Amino acid sequence: IVIMYRSDAFVIYVADEELSTALKELTEKQRNAILLYFFQGMNDREISKLYHVSRSAINSRRDRGLRKLQKLLNEME
Repeated sequence: IVIMYRSDAFVIYVADEELSTALKELTEKQRNAILLYFFQGMNDREISKLYHVSRSAINSRRDRGLRKLQKLLNEME
C-alpha cells in the first residue's frame, strides 16, 4: 500500500502501511511539518516561509507530531 499526501506544491508517497496509518491521525499541520522536513529534506526556515509562520511554530508542530507519532506506532506493536 502506498499512501499519497499532498502538501501545497508537494506530493509525498509513504509506502509503509503502519506509518501511513499513524500519519493520518496527526493534524494536517503536524503531518506537513514532518513530511516536508523528513521526506522532502526542507529545513524549518524553508517550511516556515512556505506557510508564512515562524520557525518556532514549525519546530513545535513537528515536535508535537513526532511525539504523537511515536505513541501511535508503539501502540501498533
